[in-house]
Amino acid sequence: MRANLRQQGVALITAILVVSLASVLAISLVNQLHLDISRSENILHHDQAYLYVLGVEDFALLALQEDEKKYDALDEEWHTTKVVAPVEGGQVTGALTDLQGLFNLNNLTKGNKNFDQHLQHFKRLLKNNELDENLANAVIDWLDEDLETSIPGGAEDDYYLGLEKPYRTANYYFRSPSELRLVKGFDLQETYDRLIPLVATLPENTSININTAPREVLESLHEDIAENIDKILQQRDGDVTSDNSNGSAFESLADFETYMKNTLKKTKFSAQSLPINVTTDYFLLQSDAEVGRGHVKLYSTIFRNDKTMTIINRSQGTW
Repeated sequence: MRANLRQQGVALITAILVVSLASVLAISLVNQLHLDISRSENILHHDQAYLYVLGVEDFALLALQEDEKKYDALDEEWHTTKVVAPVEGGQVTGALTDLQGLFNLNNLTKGNKNFDQHLQHFKRLLKNNELDENLANAVIDWLDEDLETSIPGGAEDDYYLGLEKPYRTANYYFRSPSELRLVKGFDLQETYDRLIPLVATLPENTSININTAPREVLESLHEDIAENIDKILQQRDGDVTSDNSNGSAFESLADFETYMKNTLKKTKFSAQSLPINVTTDYFLLQSDAEVGRGHVKLYSTIFRNDKTMTIINRSQGTW
């Protein structure tokens, strides 16, 4: 009798253990299934968001292709038209900016046309933003192929290899503005943050578009421009506090030179002697798409050659 009771007790405990294990296994499988479904949904949302930003790219290329003006300015549709579109589960945004309104760091490559002018421009840009102008030498050393340190403020491999996390100089073009973080002096967050909105990294020697350059870049070009920066911006952009600015962009370098000489009485000013222009070949498209839990921020660098548009670089997250 007692043996039967023991056997029944063991059988009951075994049955309980089996049921418990089966329940744990079932719960684990259900949780794994939910995780797989959630992961698949996130991947799907991310892929959808990426396709949406590629669609914004197509819209931007079309806007640039339809631009018929012989000059580029901030009042044109490619700049004033912003994409803000709701989509199922989220929204898509996009905006174009002119990269040739910014200082091209790659202009500081030795041997480039107008190298000395670009160097003086960059030094004034640094100084006007309360930064040490000798930081320019560190940028030159990052770009050049030799191992001679520029004095003062420069840095070559011997400096970078001595860091806690060593690396070498690029000895080549900057591929992205964020690469500036690696250069001596610009690893300080405050210095980097102050300069990064004013610089670009384009794959060839470029001039500054005076119609789109921000104040800091424009006034660093030449002392005559700096002395009259408020008047020049007023002429170019009009009243920026009003929706109807009544500004008039410069349609040619001749127009700009005439304005400087006749209106501002800078009779010796020569627009042709400066690395400036009124047209742009390089643009940056910043597009953003959110679909469910999927989020894609895409930076697309666009090269325009007449009516031919080419995406020369894409990066996600940061430019």
